[in-house]
Amino acid sequence: MTNQNRPTIKTRNSNVAAGIDKHLNEPMIVDGSSYTPPELKAVFVAHTTALDAVDALHEQWSDQLKVAADAGRKANDLYSHLRSAIIGRFGKGANAILNDFGMKAPRPTGAKDVTTKAQAIERRAATRKARHTMGKRQKEEVTWATAAQEPATTAPASSDTAAPSGAASSGAATGAPSPSPATASTNAGTPSPASTTRVPN
Repeated sequence: MTNQNRPTIKTRNSNVAAGIDKHLNEPMIVDGSSYTPPELKAVFVAHTTALDAVDALHEQWSDQLKVAADAGRKANDLYSHLRSAIIGRFGKGANAILNDFGMKAPRPTGAKDVTTKAQAIERRAATRKARHTMGKRQKEEVTWATAAQEPATTAPASSDTAAPSGAASSGAATGAPSPSPATASTNAGTPSPASTTRVPN
């Protein structure tokens, strides 16, 4: 029964009451209790009466919601115009008077000079350039063809590139210290095993 809507329940109660009036003329035992026909009928009539009261209150509540919404729109609109009228009469700096109405003074809007505006434009342009920010039209101009025409960026030469062959170049590339003259002369007088020539017997 809980899933039935109100019109269906009211119809059910009305049918039960009509059946009691037509067929019951003596008490009946229902669920262990004895009911006279008027007592049985009164239970269902009371339920219908309560539902009618709920429906009436719901309609009244809905109507009152509409009244409140209309009144709210009118008050909000008038509040905005009243604030403008008070500022027009007492000035934008009348904070105390506006506070008495529960209103706030408008924020000061200082006018920027030409130099400040020019600096802001330059900074904004520099920021867009550094971030590679493009506008809507610039993005539309970038297509596959234009991207293909851009020169490829060459990678910088690696610092690990091998130096030219040779003792002097090798020492300069690796940063090794050059041998002193004394060490060079000593090494020159001592033949290395690789440079010794073996005379056949």
